[in-house]
Amino acid sequence: MIVRQIEVSLGDRSYPIVIGRGMLSTLGPTLQQRALSGSIVLITDHHVAPLYLKPVEKHLLHFGFTVHSVVVPAGERQKSLTRASRLYSGMLKAGVGRRSVVIALGGGVIGDLAGFVAATYQRGVHLVQFPTTLLAQVDSSVGGKVAVNHPLGKNMVGAFYQPALVWVDSETLQTLPFREIVCGMGEIVKYGIAFDAEFFRYLETDLNKVMNLEPDDLFHVQSRCLEIKSRIVSEDEKEAGLRALLNFGHTVGHALEAAGDYRVLKHGEAVLLGMICESYIAVKMGMISSETHTRIVELIHRIPLKPNIGGFKTAKVLRAMKYDKKSEQGRVRFVLPTKIGDARTVENVDSNLVLESLKYLRNRNT
Repeated sequence: MIVRQIEVSLGDRSYPIVIGRGMLSTLGPTLQQRALSGSIVLITDHHVAPLYLKPVEKHLLHFGFTVHSVVVPAGERQKSLTRASRLYSGMLKAGVGRRSVVIALGGGVIGDLAGFVAATYQRGVHLVQFPTTLLAQVDSSVGGKVAVNHPLGKNMVGAFYQPALVWVDSETLQTLPFREIVCGMGEIVKYGIAFDAEFFRYLETDLNKVMNLEPDDLFHVQSRCLEIKSRIVSEDEKEAGLRALLNFGHTVGHALEAAGDYRVLKHGEAVLLGMICESYIAVKMGMISSETHTRIVELIHRIPLKPNIGGFKTAKVLRAMKYDKKSEQGRVRFVLPTKIGDARTVENVDSNLVLESLKYLRNRNT
């Protein structure tokens, strides 16, 4: 059942985010109504395929689509030029043309990888995001950021390439491991801290209901996060200003992911830890009060994070920050809160303060 539709307003590249539960029966007709009627390349991973690949294939075939399915290994390390090249080869051998549609069926990694392939294959084919994780449903599936990683940094090779449709079906979350729910909370909490004080207060009160995926609370969270994301993308598609604030927690978070070789921390976990560090930096710089910092940290610490970062080398974390794509001319850029519900971009943060924040993080999470 479709519950709500939110529009991302980008002129002739506008597209809907469709939110609901058990919506598979309406996917084919929706694609046809939006003139997405070519052959379909369905890209997913080894975790999602056993759960949803066959039902989606069967549904699309029923509505007359030609479907080429590709299953890749799971994990951040698949976001590579090597994997993208293998996907190009398979598509070329299958005769996939420029009017085809790539459907990204999976979490943020599949969304980024399949999106990058769609953006670059024969100068671009249609893209549909079908996110199956909480993080992807509330954040990464919307906005057109697609990328693969480079050995020197996360998401270093990519593009802004908007999908034609985002299909958010909460039924897919019922099979999600709890660790993936935790990952989704990273982006959800980010929206409260950086953009919406009322939403943050809601999370302080009803965090457990959200993590338990209670339907009304889940729909509220999906809707609010996607409302904020769609408004920001509509105003600032290419991250010239406002959209940069979506990177709160990500400067440190991406560096932590890289320091663990993308094996120790998942993206949402790293963002949660990054927000602890970056709010610590903000309070030490006098940008937020100690009370605000305490509220942020206490909310995050109610989310059960298991990965141990005690063995991370500080030098490796700092080196990864230098290669962060948000850096400008060697200056590392941070997004720091100014109060609950507001944030701004800051450059030239003292490196000793960054080190201090990492020590603070380690002491609280080991």
